[in-house]
Amino acid sequence: MSDHEKMLKIVIQNLEHELPVVHNTTIEQVARVILGEDVENSMGSLAVSLLQSNVSVGHILSALLRCEWLSVQHLIETTDPENIKQQVNIFSDCVDHFNILQTAIIDAADQRWQGVLDKEVKLRVVAELRRWWRETGEVHLHNYFSEIPVSARVDFKEYNKGYIWVAMTRDLVTMFAASPDLRTAYITSPDRAHSLIIRGVNKSDDRIMLEITGVEVSLRERRRDVRVKLTRQLPITLIHRDEVIEANIVDISCTGVGVKFPDEGVSLLHNEKVMLHFQLGSEVMKGDEAVICWSQEIRGEYRVGIKFKPRTIRRETVYRFIFVQEQAIIERLRKLETPSWMKDRIELRDPDE
Repeated sequence: MSDHEKMLKIVIQNLEHELPVVHNTTIEQVARVILGEDVENSMGSLAVSLLQSNVSVGHILSALLRCEWLSVQHLIETTDPENIKQQVNIFSDCVDHFNILQTAIIDAADQRWQGVLDKEVKLRVVAELRRWWRETGEVHLHNYFSEIPVSARVDFKEYNKGYIWVAMTRDLVTMFAASPDLRTAYITSPDRAHSLIIRGVNKSDDRIMLEITGVEVSLRERRRDVRVKLTRQLPITLIHRDEVIEANIVDISCTGVGVKFPDEGVSLLHNEKVMLHFQLGSEVMKGDEAVICWSQEIRGEYRVGIKFKPRTIRRETVYRFIFVQEQAIIERLRKLETPSWMKDRIELRDPDE
């Protein structure tokens, strides 16, 4: 038996002792990762297998770290001390494999925790809204069309196991027609902190059947100012630490803009200050000390939200521009067709099926 095989056996024995409820196949794969080997299973699948044992994340990571130290000691004892390059490469491979597995375990644990949290939040929000629906007799649904809120208040009919039945109205048709997929809408919780994600299932004579598919934090519902999404993006110039950055405005409100960068190398962080200027009609808007309020990648594009410093941008000019955009959006909204699933009578699906 080679030194490597002996070490593999030692690591497996230690893992079996530390994690007795984990399947033998998973133990062996993890042991090989600790020793710097490539394995068939992905790191994500190994992480899920470890977490399915219901052993705490802390205990799993502690066990792996102890075995990693055994592996390091083994490398120190078996590699040629005169060959520094070989030692560095072996240690690097070993540490890289271990770090990837460790990161996968932490990410999987976060997702698992978030899933449990989302489930609890969803149950709480549904319970609050059911009480509200029974008391008021109506359901308030909403959507967004080019960032403009589109809402519908409809009569509440029935709730059963994650499904809601509401009255069919013209406002409801328009609200669903405004959705990109023609089926998704939102119901905000009484405290406006969360929104249920609703999907239209089908319709009967005068009823619509809705399915509750998830819950999310209500961010757009907390906006103080109307925001519109532009049909044609506007150029904007930002100055950050004496660097000129060209970008495009994708949406705008009286207090800020959403910006998209064509250059992947641009990186602006939360709370950083920028100077900016852009043109609305014949007027040039200039702002000093605007603030980056968020930055993230959205569908492969780098985007930031920028908040104007009060009184540095002519609010009246921006408001007039937004009003014109709103009227055009409302006109487009009126021309939307009824979603096909809402046109014809369909037998309601049994929620128990």
